[in-house]
Amino acid sequence: MGNRHAVRLVWKSRQQEKPNLSEPINIERQYIFAHPYQSEELFPYPFAPVAAEPENFSGKLIQGDNLEILQLLLEEGYQERIDLIYIDPPYLSRQKYSSKIKLADRDGDHNLERLVFVDEGEENLDTYLDDLYSRLKLMKQLLSPRGSIFVHLDWHVSHYIKIILDEIFGSGNFINEIVWCYGGGSGSKSHFHRKHDLIFWYGKTADYIFNPQYRPYSRGTVERGLTRVKGDKYRLHQEGALMQDWWIDINKILSPTAYENLKFPTQKPEGLLTRLISAASHPDSLVADFYAGSGTTAAVCEKLNRQWVICDNSPLAATISIQRMIRMNSQPFILEVVNRAQPSRLNHNRLQVNFSHQAYDHEYSRIDVAIMAYAPSPKISLDTSFKTQIQFWELDLDYRGDIFRSQVQIMRDKMKWDESLPTSASVLIPRGESGAVAVRVHDIFGDRCTQVFQYG
Repeated sequence: MGNRHAVRLVWKSRQQEKPNLSEPINIERQYIFAHPYQSEELFPYPFAPVAAEPENFSGKLIQGDNLEILQLLLEEGYQERIDLIYIDPPYLSRQKYSSKIKLADRDGDHNLERLVFVDEGEENLDTYLDDLYSRLKLMKQLLSPRGSIFVHLDWHVSHYIKIILDEIFGSGNFINEIVWCYGGGSGSKSHFHRKHDLIFWYGKTADYIFNPQYRPYSRGTVERGLTRVKGDKYRLHQEGALMQDWWIDINKILSPTAYENLKFPTQKPEGLLTRLISAASHPDSLVADFYAGSGTTAAVCEKLNRQWVICDNSPLAATISIQRMIRMNSQPFILEVVNRAQPSRLNHNRLQVNFSHQAYDHEYSRIDVAIMAYAPSPKISLDTSFKTQIQFWELDLDYRGDIFRSQVQIMRDKMKWDESLPTSASVLIPRGESGAVAVRVHDIFGDRCTQVFQYG
């Protein structure tokens, strides 16, 4: 269906141009085979299936400007391939969003605030509308004929975006305005506490995917049934009651110790994405999120057996998402870093690694890797142990100089930024091999640093 009227939102700088991609864009790829290192014992790690084709991987995580990435996806053949897009863009809330963590070493605790992004205020409304309008136009091209989009906003700017969505997708393709209600404290005494978000749902066409969702019946309904009100021919459904468009049963991630909490300021609960993805996609669907944050969409897609593509411009968001997928033992996935500067893969001055290779028995050789020192970007100076400054690190046991294939990941036992992170690993590889091992560190700011060692 198209628009039923010709009303549209107009602003001073309104534009519809596609992004200018005439300048060269560099794409650094990495394949990730989730295989967390479990102990300090010698453990044979056969080479990961590096011959696996990327199109058979479960998903793709892209770090970069989503305007450029949307255009690149169209050029790569993703037009009309995506069944579901969920986005949680900035809200024009005039807030600084930071990830706050506590580094703990032998000298005590050190509070650290990592800036994720600054959400501008109403004075930047023109720019905000330009940015979101151009991206929504490209997202529509990516949606399949059976696809739909969920746009997650709050009271700051939702009324403007609703008009833009009517224009782009057609007011006749509007499906629902979902009201997500949540609890939590608020100190304001000047107005009613603002405790809900809005999620606008639009279909690409009238033939969008919809799998009805259900909620449990209330205790009173279960006890009395429906017959007293509606007569003997009505019975309670085994699945429960059909969901309405206001949701009060999924709360925000409020507790700092909640098992889902990844210390990312805009993180959404998995329960919310589970409901949306279950409702508007099938197991064979491709699902996308172009403001991915901590990777909740990808994590839920893994659990629901959907393929996924997500992106975010924040290096910290990408690093947290990678770690999240590894921790849940995800299927192999791709990391792409899109930028206009040639990436520096080898950073010998910031990372000090001891490496050794020796015969172990008639079948295996032994590789020992130990990180001796690490320093974040020269612009950052932290007076804590280097062990607290590493998010996780990983090994490519068959580095070929092109794509880093992450085959072993050394993780923290828990989400604690202390000195408990293992900084050494010993693995066994088939004897008689020769080649290169690459060591890559991901630090707490989202930066990456790599060294390569030849052996054999």
